[in-house]
Amino acid sequence: MRRDGDMTQGNIWRLLTLFAVPLLLGNLLQQLYNAIDAIIVGSYVGKEALAAVGSTGPLINMIIAFFMGMSTGASVLISQFFGAKDARGLHDTVHSAIFLSLVLGLALSAVGVICSPFLLEWMKTPQEILPDANEYLRVYFWGMSSLTVYNMGAAILTAVGDSRRPLYFLILSAVLNVVGDLAFVLLFHMGIAGVAWATVLAQVVSAALVIIVLLRAETDYKLIPRDLRLHRGIVQKIAGIGLPGAVQQAIISISNIVVQAYINGLGTVTVAGYSAASKLDAFITLPVQTMALVASTFVGQNLGARQVGRARRGVNISLILGLSATLVIAALALLFGRPLLRFFSTDEAVLSDGFRFMLVFVPFYFILCGTQILPGALRGAGDVRFATLACIISFVGLRQLFLFLVTKLNYSIETVGLSYPATWLIAAIAILIHYRRSDWSRFEPAQETPAEEAPTDAGG
Repeated sequence: MRRDGDMTQGNIWRLLTLFAVPLLLGNLLQQLYNAIDAIIVGSYVGKEALAAVGSTGPLINMIIAFFMGMSTGASVLISQFFGAKDARGLHDTVHSAIFLSLVLGLALSAVGVICSPFLLEWMKTPQEILPDANEYLRVYFWGMSSLTVYNMGAAILTAVGDSRRPLYFLILSAVLNVVGDLAFVLLFHMGIAGVAWATVLAQVVSAALVIIVLLRAETDYKLIPRDLRLHRGIVQKIAGIGLPGAVQQAIISISNIVVQAYINGLGTVTVAGYSAASKLDAFITLPVQTMALVASTFVGQNLGARQVGRARRGVNISLILGLSATLVIAALALLFGRPLLRFFSTDEAVLSDGFRFMLVFVPFYFILCGTQILPGALRGAGDVRFATLACIISFVGLRQLFLFLVTKLNYSIETVGLSYPATWLIAAIAILIHYRRSDWSRFEPAQETPAEEAPTDAGG
């Protein structure tokens, strides 16, 4: 009998599509958080405030990306235990993961609040937008623990095939975010801080809801507060799978901060234009990001059930779905790019610079299937090192070398923008070769050892 969320049986096309649609909509709503912030700030506060919000993006993404890597490690392990029908492993991983999310969330909040002004200075944030950027960033960091808890809880539900309830929670929190933005900015005149507080409060609601679902679950992944603790063996496995990806995402985000410094050097108008373009960019890349998570969950469950051929077929279908959706959305973005950018600003100079960035990025987004979906599939198999190394070398080392050399000859929007697709291509080719050579027939599903059955805290 097939369990709810079980991807080891049934038509693969249907399973992946039904699983991906709620995930895609959920990712869409998550992007609406930042997009709505930018729209309201750009429309009611001004282009300087829009630039301030945009300038914080790479830094926020760096912190979030690191934790998302760790939550991916937990998700992969949970999907493998779920596929292998290992109740004890599933239980211990869920409780270790939630406890870890609380600890890391609080730590990230403290570090972010303290270090935000120094990091903004290091990024060469223009002086005229520095106070607003710092205010927005500090408020955002105060709510970091709710973000980490929600993402970990959503990762747990996704790993067991439940992509619908996280979507419902995001719909509610997105509505609350819009209402909060409008109330804090238009009624209470809180400016950029009001936008940040609206986002934080919406994230608190979504975190509370996902925890309630886990508390009320009548399954092996039910959250029992008294069982919250770190199981040493489980944490080691989460770190083994998630830490390389977390470090990769953090290092790449640091690289993007350096790229942001190049963009900041082009002036406030260009920073605002890039901010607007990057909001659209986030929507265009949603299909490949979604299918990367789908591939990871599908591969994890099916390799846990020792179905190698089915896992491979799922990866191929994920690539087809991701590539098809990305090509359609990219074409629409190129056709309607300037009207879409008007949601964020009506300043013609800002619109012009934003669309110039889009012309550089958008035609090459199909390459991301190789740098997102294939690494997602490899993560599902616990194979993270090669893709991590390939992305770090390409997106950090080669990208910075490209920028250093090319901007000496021509320092412009186009040369800065081209640093992205040029390095995507190199990484995609390397990862594709590695994926085709990987041998999943030797895969061993995750198992709990007797040493892992006891919690690590004293007196447990």
